[in-house]
Amino acid sequence: MSAMFNKDGLAAALAGVDDSAEAREAIERLQASDLAKIDALILSSLDRSWKKAGFVTTGVLIAAPDEYEDIPEALYALRIRALANDSRIEVKGDLEVLKTCQIRLSSASGGG
Repeated sequence: MSAMFNKDGLAAALAGVDDSAEAREAIERLQASDLAKIDALILSSLDRSWKKAGFVTTGVLIAAPDEYEDIPEALYALRIRALANDSRIEVKGDLEVLKTCQIRLSSASGGG
C-alpha cells in the first residue's frame, strides 16, 4: 500500500474540496486498513483496458460499503494518484482532469 497514510496529509490534500462536516469526519475516521480497502475497490474495477478515471471513481464511490458513504470523491481520486505513484496502475493523460484521464492496471500487476 502507498506510504500515504497521514491524516493531516489527507486533510491538507483534500482541503477546500468538500468542506462538509460529514466529509471531514469521515476522513478523520479513516485508518490504514480503510485506505487498503479503497485501493482494493479501485484495483478490482480495473483490468488491462483503459478506463476513464472519472468513471472509475464514480463507480467505486457508488459501490463502496456504507461506512464510506460520506467520503468525498476527491479521496478516491487521491487514491488513484497514490496507486499511480506506486506503479500499481498506468495513467494516460492528466490525473487532475479525471473526465479525460484514463487508467488501467499496470502490466506488472498481472491483471487481465
